[in-house]
Amino acid sequence: MTRSFLSILTAVLLMSLLAGCKKDDASTNSDQFTDNLKLGTGINASAMTVSGETTTFIGTPNNMIYWRLESKDDMAGSSVTIKIEKNVSGTFSTVQSYPFPNPQSYGHIMLSSFPWSTAGSYRATGILTTGNKTVATRDFTVQ
Repeated sequence: MTRSFLSILTAVLLMSLLAGCKKDDASTNSDQFTDNLKLGTGINASAMTVSGETTTFIGTPNNMIYWRLESKDDMAGSSVTIKIEKNVSGTFSTVQSYPFPNPQSYGHIMLSSFPWSTAGSYRATGILTTGNKTVATRDFTVQ
């Protein structure tokens, strides 16, 4: 089971390296982009979207949560960190941070995933590592 999990994780990481924003998506008119973090059960890298968009997940072994971070400003090649915080009675505490290298030096959108199966209420925060800029947050639940 560990070997299959590592295979899935390796495939997802390779996909994240290929899932950067296309050059023609970058524009000098940043009004077409917003600061937004979407979560889902799958990914469509060619369309730059998550599929099965949701904030409620079923916690199973090797469960992956897919994400799409859109920044109003060009990411300019910055790595992205997805910080996971647990919500306990309205108080959030960091439980995990996932770093993701950016596969290109331009663009407003990045896609990837992280493994999560522990039940509870959480908040995911997308952070541009360069400048430590918080782009967007999204609350989610794992059942």
